[in-house]
Amino acid sequence: MNPDELAANYMAEDFEYWLNLMLDNVPDDDIDQREGSIIYDAVAPAAMVMAQQSLSLANIVKQTYIKTAQGQFLDYRAAEHGTARYAATQTEVKAKFLDSDGNPINNVQIGDQFASIGETPIFYTVKKINDDLTGELTADEPGTAANSYIGQILPVTSNDSLSWAEITEIVAPARDEETDDHLRDRLLRADDWIAYGGNITDYLAMLSKISEVGAGQVYPVWNGAGTVKLVIVDNNLMPASADLVKKVKNIIDPTNNESQGYGLAPIDHQVTVVAPTPLTVNIAATVNIDGTHGADIVKAKIKTAIEEYFKLLRQSWNSIDAKTGRGYSQTIYRSKILSQIMMVDGVINASVPTLNGTDQDIALVFNNQTSQLPILGEVVLDG
Repeated sequence: MNPDELAANYMAEDFEYWLNLMLDNVPDDDIDQREGSIIYDAVAPAAMVMAQQSLSLANIVKQTYIKTAQGQFLDYRAAEHGTARYAATQTEVKAKFLDSDGNPINNVQIGDQFASIGETPIFYTVKKINDDLTGELTADEPGTAANSYIGQILPVTSNDSLSWAEITEIVAPARDEETDDHLRDRLLRADDWIAYGGNITDYLAMLSKISEVGAGQVYPVWNGAGTVKLVIVDNNLMPASADLVKKVKNIIDPTNNESQGYGLAPIDHQVTVVAPTPLTVNIAATVNIDGTHGADIVKAKIKTAIEEYFKLLRQSWNSIDAKTGRGYSQTIYRSKILSQIMMVDGVINASVPTLNGTDQDIALVFNNQTSQLPILGEVVLDG
């Protein structure tokens, strides 16, 4: 019997199970055992308590093992493995501050606060002022809510010189708190390989500890002995910004102390950090829509479905090649895009789509020089 079966057995021991078991042991068959009878009313409360105890035992069994533990129980199991659930992070943005003539002002201070416009404002705090008088701000609330906001912000801290403030760039998108499923998968995979001495697993562990990094690929000995290339994406699984690339580089192998072991990288490792090369994929297909659905609405749903497929591709972008057990491999299949199209309500038929004008699947390039990241481009739907 495995833990799942044991828990299922306990779950089956409900009120009716215990009540019937007790009534079956009443010695005299002539005693009235119907609901409302003396014997029924005497054993029913005990049956309810026993059923609750069985449920508690089932939960104990489930929370004992990483495979089935949830919430804080899973957090405790993570602590036993020397790790913890990834906390939600805060969005980092870059903003400009202008006077009434459109010139940058120089009196915005670290700690000043701003807010986005809209019904539910996002509050930001200035963390750094750059040499060009732009500022680096961090959203006050952790989570992904601020990842998509670019535009005007209003001062919360009074500033008479300020006429216009605007977020111009998302430097490092945030992530939400790690889910049970993701943490469980990470814990169950943790013993596959040991992170040690600058091996691939060690570099992946380094990247996992940098909250702004969503995923990464590792290319060892890419430019000779002792060289390592790290290709990183942000928490939106999009190419890392130049600022994020610089930050990761300085954490792992500081620019001014390359190969000296002042970062996380082992001594004599020369680490290069880059963002992947975006591969924009334009898609065209002929779609037949039934007469009961609006064509524009259905086409919008198709584009959303295809974008979801591309998100799934980016989520597995850093997966090791299953065939070789090393390196990376990913293919954009026209058949899977067609499947996404056909699952949209209102579509009755569709042609196999073309990718960038060709009738071929696209195998992404992953080598020491180039690492491509699939980005959905234009979607043209005829019919």
